[in-house]
Amino acid sequence: MNRFILSILSLAVAVGVGACNKQPDPRKPVPGPRTTEKKETPRDVDDGYTEPVKKKERDDVVDVTPFEKKKIPDAPVKQNPDYAIKAEGKPGYVKSPYDGQGRLIDVRGLPPGTEAECPYTHRTFLVPP
Repeated sequence: MNRFILSILSLAVAVGVGACNKQPDPRKPVPGPRTTEKKETPRDVDDGYTEPVKKKERDDVVDVTPFEKKKIPDAPVKQNPDYAIKAEGKPGYVKSPYDGQGRLIDVRGLPPGTEAECPYTHRTFLVPP
């Protein structure tokens, strides 16, 4: 039984070692990065030489759309919010001028003229006096 376990264990070790990543063969050449640009020799500025015009190759893509500057939008104009409508018989409660359903909003503790946000439309209104 011990021989059987020992043989299975040695087989597992051999498979594990064989499955490790091997380093590439150092004798095999590895291709390097390729460049398509030709290197030019530097020239003196005063030698009177002018650069020749580069011929467009067949595969060059030319963009014919004119360049337009991006326009920055103007800042939004802040509008004065409307006053809320007092709810009859319910002090401290108002109706939003923007909510068409007429739901009540609790503004108790807010002084008159304070801006408040309607929880239904998320627009601001003024607390009435």
